[in-house]
Amino acid sequence: MTCHALVVEDNRTVIEDVKDRLACLGHTCDCVECVDDARARLAATKYCYALLDLEIPVRCGGSPRVGNGLILLRNIRQMTGFQDMPIIVITSHGSHGPHLAIQALRGNGATDFVCKPFPDSGHTLEQAIHDALAVSDQSRRGGVPHVGPTAVTGPQPFQHGELVYHEDRIELCGVKVCGGPESGLIRRILEELGRRSPQGTLPRLSGEELARRVGGGCSGTRIIETIATFRTSAARALLAEANIKADRLRDIIVNDRRHGYWLSPKITVRDPDDPVFRSVGHGDRPGRKPAIGHDDPVNGSLGCPGDPVTTSAELNERQRWALDRMRAGEQVRRADIRREFSCSEATVKRDLAGLRARGLIEFIGAPKTGHYGLVPTSREAAPEWASEATR
Repeated sequence: MTCHALVVEDNRTVIEDVKDRLACLGHTCDCVECVDDARARLAATKYCYALLDLEIPVRCGGSPRVGNGLILLRNIRQMTGFQDMPIIVITSHGSHGPHLAIQALRGNGATDFVCKPFPDSGHTLEQAIHDALAVSDQSRRGGVPHVGPTAVTGPQPFQHGELVYHEDRIELCGVKVCGGPESGLIRRILEELGRRSPQGTLPRLSGEELARRVGGGCSGTRIIETIATFRTSAARALLAEANIKADRLRDIIVNDRRHGYWLSPKITVRDPDDPVFRSVGHGDRPGRKPAIGHDDPVNGSLGCPGDPVTTSAELNERQRWALDRMRAGEQVRRADIRREFSCSEATVKRDLAGLRARGLIEFIGAPKTGHYGLVPTSREAAPEWASEATR
């Protein structure tokens, strides 16, 4: 019996990639782009497994939202005959990968997750499918769903994580790595390393500067010892609770003699009220309002009331790429970002709206032929987001 899969993904480029990979495995698939179509297919067809993108629209043409995928995941687990079907979450390589995947695995019934773009070695999509089917017994001819625990894979390498500051704890990839104010010095250190500048960048601080900022007569030596202890305990917690293997020296808090200490580039600081799209602000946690842009045929509307806006404390990869292109004098359009990262139109809109909300970019020219460029103040000096090639 040929394995037949349901693929729920709204990015056409990713869909074609998945089709090719499944064809190589000898599998067939039905591909849908929204929650409604997925439910209709599930009601009419029996599948061996499903590949599910979390950020999908409810209806075709609607706005993708991460919550939609999680709701669909829970719905599938409640459907008769699908309680034990392997469901592999395929996550974006951007700002909300492992954090959301852990959420899906923990309480919503996902079997495994694989990051996009799909790797060609290590924990590949093909390997995840093979492991999931092996455990569920559905890869055998005439096999029936296996009733029991979902697939257990080996530790996954730390690729990206969200550091979320709550009043009573700090979480990394959904795992508690620090408590509240009672945690003392390490809590104050993490707050300082997560405190963004007016330009939205995160600091790089020497041990002596960190000691001065946290106060209390703390010495540089004590800062070094506290961070070393935290690195080890955080790495152990990630492995024990989330099956994520982190390099304690490169994946959590990084340091060197020249720059001091800073949060790893793999980490994004988030506000607990909206862990996907809202930036963290310490102290009074100031909010940000969505920016509404031009409604033009070339670049489209940047957003509409109610749409989430990406204004993260640390710019994501797509935003940095766009800013670097603009600083190099290139004219950037929405289609350029979609083509470079194979991401959805809604994702690009959020990224551009976030950059506009921070006052970094502006729309230049006529609606039909215009493009995005840096605002004059952003052109005067090379900010920290600029790559070496454009400085």
